[in-house]
Amino acid sequence: LISSVTAATVSYIMTGQEAIFKFHLDQPFELERIPYVIILGIVCGMVSFYVTRTMNALEGLFGKYANPYNKLLLGGVILSLLIFLFPPLYGEGYDTIELLLNGKNEMDWDTVMSNSFFYGYGSLLSVYLSLIVLFKVFATSATNGGGGCGGIFAPSLFLGCIVGFVFSRLSNSVTFTPNLPEKNFALMGMAGVMSGIMHAPLTGVFLIAELT
Repeated sequence: LISSVTAATVSYIMTGQEAIFKFHLDQPFELERIPYVIILGIVCGMVSFYVTRTMNALEGLFGKYANPYNKLLLGGVILSLLIFLFPPLYGEGYDTIELLLNGKNEMDWDTVMSNSFFYGYGSLLSVYLSLIVLFKVFATSATNGGGGCGGIFAPSLFLGCIVGFVFSRLSNSVTFTPNLPEKNFALMGMAGVMSGIMHAPLTGVFLIAELT
């Protein structure tokens, strides 16, 4: 209770009453989208399983190095290489989340690929984001295993947003499926992956509602 009151007070002083992620509901929920929400939930569960198992394995690998400088060197090399190839892996990923939630056109979403080898190839956005999902767990493990403090909260939001966005975009590319609002599914993906990683479904849903 004390930590909740303290966090709420600091948040109000620093940011006022604004939500961390701005989100405007452009399209209301429709019943025909329920099957796709269920499929997204399954995909989020698979991604959560991949993240937890891979992180445990990689951090166990780092644990074999007794010398902390060796851990730091290995983690730094892996993280530097990944950030060089995929710049959105730098930091918490909140900028990428904002772009995917509030982008209005392809030009906005292509900004995600800025400073990467994929920039200028908008048709490969889904491929690029899928690769980020694949390698984000390595970046987080390199941070934690190398002696840093990366945590799992922000990465779960980051991964979930990308998973929901890519899922809806790929579904929309199939002609016989209903149009899925990418922003809405990105938000649902955030709740899904967070719930899967933290093993707390209601917590994930309520947290996303509060953050937006």
